[in-house]
Amino acid sequence: MTTLPAAGRPYWPGSFNLSDAGGLPLRGGGVTRSGQVFRSARPDYLTPEGWRAARAAGVTTVVDLRNPGESTSEGDGVSAGAAPVGAATVTPGIQFVSCPTEDPTDPQFLELCGALLDHPLSYADNIRLYPRKFAEVFRAIAGAEGAVLVHCAAGRDRTGMVMAMLLSVVDVTPEAIAEDYVDAAMRFNAGLGVEPGLTEEKAHSAAAMEERMASRRSALLAWLESLDVESYLRSGGLTSGEIDSLHARLV
Repeated sequence: MTTLPAAGRPYWPGSFNLSDAGGLPLRGGGVTRSGQVFRSARPDYLTPEGWRAARAAGVTTVVDLRNPGESTSEGDGVSAGAAPVGAATVTPGIQFVSCPTEDPTDPQFLELCGALLDHPLSYADNIRLYPRKFAEVFRAIAGAEGAVLVHCAAGRDRTGMVMAMLLSVVDVTPEAIAEDYVDAAMRFNAGLGVEPGLTEEKAHSAAAMEERMASRRSALLAWLESLDVESYLRSGGLTSGEIDSLHARLV
């Protein structure tokens, strides 16, 4: 992929839908720390220079939210949670961790979330079904020695769900969390039909995206308002020390 750099966002050659979770406003004042948590679409197309740029940015852990074998089924020959081809040889010191957020073979998941996988209306049921899966995601983020890259396939929904929870637990304002979600969805849509190998989805018009984002933004805010992320993560097995590490990473 050849996404060009944009003002205010990191650029690693071959990356797509990449952004830094730093600089977001906190409820109590101040902003989140930069250079600690990055989010993106699948990094399978990063060039060797791109991986070196990620490592130079401090990344030591890549948390892959895709399902095992998901990428292979898309034809790129890369399995979720594995280092993309060539990554390990140019990026010593980066650990690739597979942390799926769903079970696509679970009939209950398919019934409740299958038709809403690109909408925050699915998030409440998704996290209710798999508290331990989500605890593993946040354990990987909390335990990383350096910066973390969190990604799924598009960097939009599974990544958006996890990032919204992470930003909420460190007390980023709900409005900023919603804007972060919308920004990622808009970047993804802008790349459709432009970025080779991204997805077979078709890009939506500006008017359609405005309508889609309005409903998704309101659904995301309603979900966050109903959710105590810290209590939820504790119920999945996350320790007080791990939750403190999440705070220390971004605040």
